[in-house]
Amino acid sequence: MGVDFNGLWLKARTTEDEAESVRTLAEILSSKDGRMFILNLGSSDAEPCIELMDNSLTGHKLCTRDKTTFFGCLRKLAGRHARLPNSMVIRDEISFSESMNPYISCGLTDLKLGQYKGCTVAVKRMRETMADGLEKIRKRFCKEVVLWNFMSHPNVSKLVGVLEGVAEGRFVTVSEWMPRGNIIEYTRRNATNRLELLRGAGQGLQYLHRAAVVHGNLKGANILMTNDSPPKPCLADFAFVNTALDPRNPTGDLPVLTLEGSWMTFMAPELFAYYEFGLENSVLTNEGDIYAFGLVILQVLTGELPFHNIKPLELAHHVLRGVRPNKPTNAEDIGISDRLWELMQRCWDGDKTQRPLIKEVVEVVGNAAANWHIVMPPGGTEQQEDSVLWEDSDRPRNCV
Repeated sequence: MGVDFNGLWLKARTTEDEAESVRTLAEILSSKDGRMFILNLGSSDAEPCIELMDNSLTGHKLCTRDKTTFFGCLRKLAGRHARLPNSMVIRDEISFSESMNPYISCGLTDLKLGQYKGCTVAVKRMRETMADGLEKIRKRFCKEVVLWNFMSHPNVSKLVGVLEGVAEGRFVTVSEWMPRGNIIEYTRRNATNRLELLRGAGQGLQYLHRAAVVHGNLKGANILMTNDSPPKPCLADFAFVNTALDPRNPTGDLPVLTLEGSWMTFMAPELFAYYEFGLENSVLTNEGDIYAFGLVILQVLTGELPFHNIKPLELAHHVLRGVRPNKPTNAEDIGISDRLWELMQRCWDGDKTQRPLIKEVVEVVGNAAANWHIVMPPGGTEQQEDSVLWEDSDRPRNCV
């Protein structure tokens, strides 16, 4: 006789002891059939199940296996029903002072600074989209922001929440604001060990890859500096969130990159297949992240955008034919040892299977950082703290 999943779910839903509800739900989710039962719940049952799984993950001690199962089912169920846990939804008002600029354009979204519970936050809203694609976008958005919400690493930006109104087609994320700007701006203004900052950024990427998450939009402008002392680099502006909001994205299961925006500089050769083979999109991969991170290393250490001497529309042609950055003439002076340069070249290998894993990248960069020193900004002799960076203008510089 088969397991009575309906009976178990009724027990999990109606018992007043939440710990007992969690144990019962874990029993259901322990089998493939049970997981399918949960994922096929109707709307009236999906809502309390989403809340129970969210409460289980945030308020109860679960074993690693149960955490993984609960999270996977929560994300899928949220996506299928376009429903977010209540803990993620911001219903309090976010205040915008008159001194803060209006929303400014950031690709598919607009960005503005606001105040929430005494903290400055970055408020990103999606521009209006076609009604016929709204339901797909709503589902993808819920699935991907649940993923972002449960990320927890000092080198990965934190989601504060989502403004109420997803059901009505309003997609607004609220995240930590990084007042020191991105890693490129910061290193231009401050004396710092740039290799140590790159090691931290690499650790953030290592965290994502261990969680089977592709960043997909790596570049210096998307590595923001926290307000800690000392500041830490923090990965932000993930492609999996941005592509979820893109009405041109044909699937909800995998992030897809269309060829627009300044990230072209950091695109791996295989992603330029759009130009070479006429493909409409290309799936993002860990290997693509590694290619991009190799270029980020070069960008941070030199202070220059890779391929800056190549016109954007000609970049695909050159990259697909093996053109890569040359070794800087002052490589040793800026921290690029022979070992580090060899690693960077492997990151840019045209065969993505030959690129190193992020673990090796972090190890090599970390070793280089341990044997390096603080680099002064251009014209600087003292470490310059940029605490006044935002006083002249409240324009959000994190926008990419």
